[in-house]
Amino acid sequence: MWRRYFEVVAHNKMMIQKTSKEFYTEMGVDWLSERKNVDQTKKELSYIIQLLKKDWKILDLACGYGRFAIPLASNGFRVEGIDITPVFIERAKEEAKKRNLNIEFKVGNMTDLPYDDDSFDAVICMWNAFSELAREQEQLNAILEIYRVLKKDGLAFVEVRNHRSNGLVEANAIDGYEAMPSYNHNRASMRRLMKLSQLENYEIFIDNFGGRNRLILKIHKP
Repeated sequence: MWRRYFEVVAHNKMMIQKTSKEFYTEMGVDWLSERKNVDQTKKELSYIIQLLKKDWKILDLACGYGRFAIPLASNGFRVEGIDITPVFIERAKEEAKKRNLNIEFKVGNMTDLPYDDDSFDAVICMWNAFSELAREQEQLNAILEIYRVLKKDGLAFVEVRNHRSNGLVEANAIDGYEAMPSYNHNRASMRRLMKLSQLENYEIFIDNFGGRNRLILKIHKP
């Protein structure tokens, strides 16, 4: 009884917190871009580039203001970007236009992607964005959508923070500001999610990504 009570209280507290879209719209592009370390971004970009091929069509999922999509395109990759926050997509479009880069950016939700089946050779999802899906069912929907839009022999790369706790949803604050809830993934909770997805070709591991140990999920579509 008491366990159920506390679960309901925690759920209700989570419900009244801001969504990712609300939080990032309120904070704005400049706030987020100033938080990103340039050297760290270069290291992360170098890691990603080693996974990709130049003739691949790539989707940057939860692309933000184009932190990865724009430099990937500048390096000759064919890339598209999608994000749930319109102000990010507006800035990404502006920056791509300034650099004369042909990148299609869309506003959309990773749980219901506006792309046909077998559209991309690779899907990347960075910034812990996947963990901002606070419910397991949302994450499962996103995994299945990623798999659906991947072409045969395609690759998905999802990067999140690694936590000691197993699949807990926690209130979240960034720079002291109340933010959206965050799902604390570790290898066990990610394995559970992939078991629910019924997909078989995947890897879950910890790796040094941009100078930090991160939890990595790779999905292969045979």
